[in-house]
This record gives sequence, structure tokens and C-alpha cells, in this order.
Amino acid sequence: MSDKIRLASIGLGRWAKVLGRSVLRSDAIELVSCFSRAEDKRAAFQDEFGVPRSAASLEELLADDAVEGVIVTTPNDTHRDIITACLEAGKAVYTEKPISTTLEDAAAIAQVVAATGQTFAVGHSARRLSGSRVMKTWIDSGRTGGVSMLEANFSNERGLELTPDTWRWYEDKAPGGPFSQLGVHHADNLQYLAGPVTAVTARTRKVFTKAEVPDAVMAILEFASGALGYLGAGWASPGIYTVNVQGTKANLRYDLDFTHWDESHEADAYSSLVSQEFGQIERTPVELPPTDMFREQLEEFGRAIRGEATIEVGVEEAVRALAVVHAGLLSARRDGALVEVAEVIEAAGAGAAIG
Repeated sequence: MSDKIRLASIGLGRWAKVLGRSVLRSDAIELVSCFSRAEDKRAAFQDEFGVPRSAASLEELLADDAVEGVIVTTPNDTHRDIITACLEAGKAVYTEKPISTTLEDAAAIAQVVAATGQTFAVGHSARRLSGSRVMKTWIDSGRTGGVSMLEANFSNERGLELTPDTWRWYEDKAPGGPFSQLGVHHADNLQYLAGPVTAVTARTRKVFTKAEVPDAVMAILEFASGALGYLGAGWASPGIYTVNVQGTKANLRYDLDFTHWDESHEADAYSSLVSQEFGQIERTPVELPPTDMFREQLEEFGRAIRGEATIEVGVEEAVRALAVVHAGLLSARRDGALVEVAEVIEAAGAGAAIG
């Protein structure tokens, strides 16, 4: 029998396939089973990724002793029940971001993680991009100097494609539209770079989409460090993924070609990071060592199951990111009034999740 860490996929849609391809690139992990309610999806997934078996029910999958951990890529509003069942069945869980739709569900998941002691990871992969890692190194080493401002945008055309038969059409399933689906990446990434966000001011707009959710969101973030940040997320444009950092010694500008997002082992080759110091007219390219964010996070998850690694993004980091999203949405409902992140965390009973 292979010594690879044995994982199973739950939910076999587009994102399960993106992660499935990353598993195929790994020498450390493998998929040994999968589950979807649709038999044809199970068969197709098995065929495409060489998965030896599938389960006709979640209960059947969780009873499989060969499965060490599961990868959850189901719609966000299903996370709580599925994650809870998996953890209580003794399975380690990796869930795609966000951890859940609501902070209340996130708090409930946090309680189950604590009670079971199972390995738990959340797929906030953007911090693993080479640009994020290099910017973090510059900031921590003092090369940027003190950081006063950060700007980030993650947008694509999703809102132009939505129809009522897709779950992202609905506000209760994808609150804030691009803010909870794309912006949440930067809610984690910016806190990874600059520390906790304490307050948010935001506006949302429905400009082109016919869905319940907005297609344009802009938020101003206040960091505990005193820095300010801009976070934009849209669903009505070609793909954009950018991060800018302004420091007292140097500025950094990072741009990733979104068309290569799904193939994370190629993304760095289609990205650019440049620096600007005082007196510079031309920007200086900064080397981006190759990374593979999806493979790396799943390998970390697998090794953590066997006690060989520590999870970088778990309950606390995921709750902090989701709290920024919900603080922003509450601000928008209050006509742009400032909302303390602590307010939404406390209202949801999620305080214990962040220590």
C-alpha cells in the first residue's frame, strides 16, 4: 500500500477538480475516494483523477477507515453540517474558503474542532502565492519600512454569468457576492501582511448583475497597527488580482494574471512584483520564486494529519477573514458607517474562535 496520505473529496464540482489536479502533482497525498449525490459526477471524477472508489452517501464515505482526511468543496452554506459530521466521525477536514457563510456557523465549527481535536484547515490559498510570501518577507525584514497603506483588488466576470439556478445568485448563500467569494481571499491576505483589521467601512452596488447579490464592493480597512487598507471586489469585469503595499522605505506592486489562477503551479510565471524606492523613476522587478499554492496547502494538511506539520490557516485565521467581510456588509447596510470587527464577532458568539 502507498504511504501517501489518503484523502477523499466531498463535492465534485469545478473547484474539486482544480484541487484534484493539484493532488495529481503531489508525491505526498492521494485521493482514495469521493462523494457527490450524483452518480454520474462520482463516476466522471473517478475516471478523471484515478480515484479507486466512491461513496453513494456521506455516511458511507465517513465509515471508510482508509480515508484519513476529507476535502470539502460544497457550497458555503452547507459547510457547517458537512464539516461537523466529518469531524465527529474522526476525519480531518480541509474546507474551501470561506469557512462558512455566517459567523454563527463559523463559531459552531470552531466548537466542534476544539471538541474533537481533529486536524482542520481552511483554503485561504492566496497568502501562499509567491508575491504574498515575498511581500511578507520585505515587510517583516523592515525592507519596506513602516507600512501605512495597502490596496488589494480581486475581481472577475462571475456576476455577468449568474442565473437563478446557481447558488451564488442568492444573498443568503453568497452574502455580498464577490466580497464573500473573492474579497475574503484578500481579507485573509491583507491581515497576513499587516496584522488584524479592527474596523471596516464599505459600500456595495448592483451595477450590471440581475442577481440578489451586488457586483461591486469597496471597503476601507483600519488595522490595529494604525495602517489603512482598501479592499475591492467585483463581479463585472475581466479578472483582476492585485496587491499594493506602501512603506516608508519602499512600495511594492503585485499583479497576477487571473487566467492562470486555477493552475497554481503556473501562476507565478504569469505574475509580476515590482518595487519603488525614493528617487526611482522606473520600477525594479522583484524575483518571484515558484510556488504551487493549492498543492502546498493540501500537502500541509496531509502532513498535519500525521503530526508532521502545523496548519497555517485554521479556525482563527478563517474567522478573522470572514469577520472582515461581515463587518463590511454591515457597514454597507448602515449606509457606510464604521463597523468594529469585534461587534460582528461578538454578535455571532465567535469570540472564542479567535482566542
